[in-house]
Amino acid sequence: MSATQTDPRVSGLQALIANSRARRDTPSETRAFAHGYAEHVCEPALDAAVVDRELAPVNGTIASSLAGTATDASSTWPAPIDLAALAGREPEPPRFIVADWLPAGYATLLAGHGGVGKSAIALHLAVSMALGLSFAGLAVEQRRVLYLSCEDRENVIHWRLERICRELNVSLRELPGLLDIVELVGHDAILWDRDPRTGACFTPAFGQLEMRMRESGAGVLIVDGVTDTFGGNENARTEVKRYVNALLALVPSDTGALLLLGHVAKPTATTAATSEGYSGSTGWHNAVRARWYLYPETERSDETDRPERTGRLALELQKSNLGPVDQAISWRWDAAAHMFLPEPAPSHFDRTVRERDEQRGILLAMRACADAGIGIPAATMGRRTGYHVLAAQAACPDSLRGSKAAARRFWRHIEALRAMGHICEGSMRRSDRHTVATLGLTTEGLRACGQWVFQHSTHYARGPLLRACGQCRRGL
Repeated sequence: MSATQTDPRVSGLQALIANSRARRDTPSETRAFAHGYAEHVCEPALDAAVVDRELAPVNGTIASSLAGTATDASSTWPAPIDLAALAGREPEPPRFIVADWLPAGYATLLAGHGGVGKSAIALHLAVSMALGLSFAGLAVEQRRVLYLSCEDRENVIHWRLERICRELNVSLRELPGLLDIVELVGHDAILWDRDPRTGACFTPAFGQLEMRMRESGAGVLIVDGVTDTFGGNENARTEVKRYVNALLALVPSDTGALLLLGHVAKPTATTAATSEGYSGSTGWHNAVRARWYLYPETERSDETDRPERTGRLALELQKSNLGPVDQAISWRWDAAAHMFLPEPAPSHFDRTVRERDEQRGILLAMRACADAGIGIPAATMGRRTGYHVLAAQAACPDSLRGSKAAARRFWRHIEALRAMGHICEGSMRRSDRHTVATLGLTTEGLRACGQWVFQHSTHYARGPLLRACGQCRRGL
């Protein structure tokens, strides 16, 4: 192997040329980027003869364009999808490396406040994928993993790996050849940054990464983290998209995956539970097919009525283009293991039971409001919604309190109960004479509570339940 083939400057140049052509830059622009990179970025400057050699395929395109020959579009874009071929075979469902959470062939973002525990959980996931072990009770397909650690040094990584392996009942000696970890603390780790002099975006570090991915044959790339590797403007959608696409191009398109670890904005970090767990423009949300958000779990204190930390972490699946959303994994601190460990994931049976109990709890809470003469607003937004009113009732299950995910699940239950004919909408007049929409139980809803409406027809005919629900009154 020649010296130029192992020179990181040449690797960076090759990556720059390849990505410039993938962006459909003109041949002249590619040539200008390459020479600018060799002269201004490389230390020491790269010899012009080496640059011309790497530009040989591009030079032919330049000659064709100067001669007036149009460039074939198929050289930069793939051919159209062969629909006739698709019609002749059965479609394949979307593939996941981690069931429902990590889609194959796409990028995923894991975001959270600094110090919340993203790196430790990502390393746990890396070991699980490398060995094909379940992750937090989720099925995992085995993949070779390349992990870029830009924040933790070798001694911290070793400390965590030893405890992760002990918890998974495996040996650290099983990981070589399956998991590669590159410690980049104190090294130039910027993979994407626009050079104002040349317009080049891909750095020598990107060339190093491309070479490591090719040599290792890794199928999954974990980048910890975005702040250390992205030199562009996090609020510029085009720059965010190009950064994500450049890294995604390094993994196999059908079996690989890219996991990016990022921080969240300060306002998000102070509110913990949110549906927008990321920092910067919506380009980060849109550039990935799945997005995870990690935050400290809180519960509202009965004494202060303020959210207080429970000591657990909540990992929410806030976006999934290819599977179900609103899934969450709870992590608890294990003092003996000295790490956060996942709570056992509920089975399908457990989820079915919880759904049934939550819906019944909502109906019982609505009946309690009717007994107490409390109106239930149908509004989903505002200071006093149906969720606020019913969550304050003792009959409302604890699983429907205290988090954004619980509130979203509550409103899904309301719609399901409405579809089953247990809930209907009416109206009532407030003290200020404004008419507001309300929620009320139907006769079917009362039966589901375990009582027949006819047993209490005298009481309910006078109560706010039937005044708020004209449909039920007509049914009686």
